[in-house]
Parts: sequence; structure tokens; C-alpha cells
Amino acid sequence: MSLILDAPPAVLEVLPEGGRWRLRSSDNLFSGIFMDRRTALRHAEAEADSHPGHVVIVTEG
Repeated sequence: MSLILDAPPAVLEVLPEGGRWRLRSSDNLFSGIFMDRRTALRHAEAEADSHPGHVVIVTEG
């Protein structure tokens, strides 16, 4: 008998970094740098929508 474990859901964090906005996932599979918060958040939400259980958090600096 084999046991298959699903990976835990990732946290997608949007945070300010040097005048831009960074998006990174806790599983290190998704990241990016964006010019504005809105665009970074839109990409984070799209990624979370395509992977059930993933969550998005925004860290304000």
C-alpha cells in the first residue's frame, strides 16, 4: 500500500519592494515583480483561483 500526500496549499504574498511590488509563493513555484500593486494582486488572485486552497495575502510596507 502506498500513501500519496497532496502538497499543502501555498500562500501567495504581495508586498512592496523598492518602489515596485513583489509576488512570491510560499512553495517557491511562482514569483514576479510588478510596477503597481493592482497588477501584482491581479496575478496573485489568478494563480490562487487556478489552484484550489491557495490564498493571497497583501503586506503593506
